[in-house]
Amino acid sequence: MNNLYNRLIIHIIKQTMKSNYLLTIKSMTLLTFILIANSLYSQVESVVYLGINGKQTSADHAVTMQKITKMDKSSEVNTFVLKNSSWDKVSCEQYKKLNDSTYRIKLSGIKTPGATIRTFKKQSEGEWKFTDRVKSQIEMTGVSQSIIPLVLNGEVTEYFPNGNKKSVSYYKNNELQSNMNWQEGGDKYIDNIFYSVDTEPTFNPGMKVLHQHILNGFKDAGINISAMKGSMIIGFVVMENGRIDGIKIVKGLGPIINSCVYDSFMTLPFKGNWTPARLNGQPVRYFQEFPINFKFDENQPRYATVSHDLMERLNKEE
Repeated sequence: MNNLYNRLIIHIIKQTMKSNYLLTIKSMTLLTFILIANSLYSQVESVVYLGINGKQTSADHAVTMQKITKMDKSSEVNTFVLKNSSWDKVSCEQYKKLNDSTYRIKLSGIKTPGATIRTFKKQSEGEWKFTDRVKSQIEMTGVSQSIIPLVLNGEVTEYFPNGNKKSVSYYKNNELQSNMNWQEGGDKYIDNIFYSVDTEPTFNPGMKVLHQHILNGFKDAGINISAMKGSMIIGFVVMENGRIDGIKIVKGLGPIINSCVYDSFMTLPFKGNWTPARLNGQPVRYFQEFPINFKFDENQPRYATVSHDLMERLNKEE
């Protein structure tokens, strides 16, 4: 088909050369049509379905869907997550081919410091070593079974913006098997953490208890939250034995507020009263992100609410 397009284009050029090199409107219209048709013909679309922990699966068992559009010089990967029985778009990766081994990737939907430059080097049949750089700083290196999108296999290393190693993880056919982790300053963090599981952990005393404990922490510290606005995220690992560890601020609102919330979790009297996450029937370590939103009600200025998605979901279950 491409050979036919090429022959038609050559024929048009020859005809226009015979008429003092002036393109007629008819020839231009036909040439434009051929170029558009050729572009559409070279476009390839596909869909990839991913289950828990990155497992490649069918549509019936998927929690993540990737719609891929590939063209000669540019491609696009749109990622959707299953929420309330519908697919919600969470990000879009736009690939521009710079040469045979290098792509520039712009990511929308997720806050990033800039475009990613991804280089590939073929390792063996069906495997490529890749390196991601953002503003010349290495962000991630590893092995993939595919160029667009990545299908991780083997060792993958991630780095903090300051260049320190963040994690060394091991994948098999895109499923996370194990990992070693560090803090941004270089201190060792908890190993073998999972981020996608069959069953998420639950706080047995109930989210209302945890909610009240956080509010009491602000009260004891003498912090008035009645006119506060904003959001923060605290993270921690629910260990396989039901205790929490590795408490840290993922997104903060300032030293005083951060310290108060951190202390609330450190002094939680029920730190060991969690039901751990489960993956493939086994209890595993799970990194739990706990978002807290401060909402000021102008109609009731003496009050503020501290809410988060996890609490709201679990309160409905109680």
